[in-house]
Amino acid sequence: MTKATTRAEKRRRRGRPRIEVEYREANGRAARSHEPADKLALETRARRLGLTVIQAKDQRAETFIGYLAILGSRDGLSESQYEAATQFLRLRGDWLLSKRAPNALVDRERGGGSSNDVISPEYEEWCSKVDSRYKACRNAIQESQGIYRTENLWAAIDLCVIQGQHLHNLIGATRIACNSLVKFFQC
Repeated sequence: MTKATTRAEKRRRRGRPRIEVEYREANGRAARSHEPADKLALETRARRLGLTVIQAKDQRAETFIGYLAILGSRDGLSESQYEAATQFLRLRGDWLLSKRAPNALVDRERGGGSSNDVISPEYEEWCSKVDSRYKACRNAIQESQGIYRTENLWAAIDLCVIQGQHLHNLIGATRIACNSLVKFFQC
């Protein structure tokens, strides 16, 4: 006699049996190749950036400030400078959202979106807080720009941090700008 099976056990056995393979495609199908699908992309990224394949797998390697963070504080950015730069990017994204800029990411929980939406008092208060914080952050960068007159901190912020362009001649200015951001966000 066979043992009685429960409904859960019957459901588990339904359908085609799943083939156990080492690699799968992004859609879940079993891969026909015997190597991971992203192997060529990772090797190319590692070769272009001068990293190891394991370092190229790190998510931070897709941005210039992340690449500098992977290099470390000796050749790139320290961890605190990287965190300050990512905080600046979040603050700038919130500021763009508060201004309802067309390229801002829409966050429905905060009330962002099209101009047809009803604006709540909480949203207006949030917008004023974000606006004042962003202006204070820009003032901190401007103070550092006044101290380091030979460096172009605004170009470093715009090109290296915001746009993510790989401009190695602006690494020093990016470090200085990130130092001013570290001081601002720690206060």
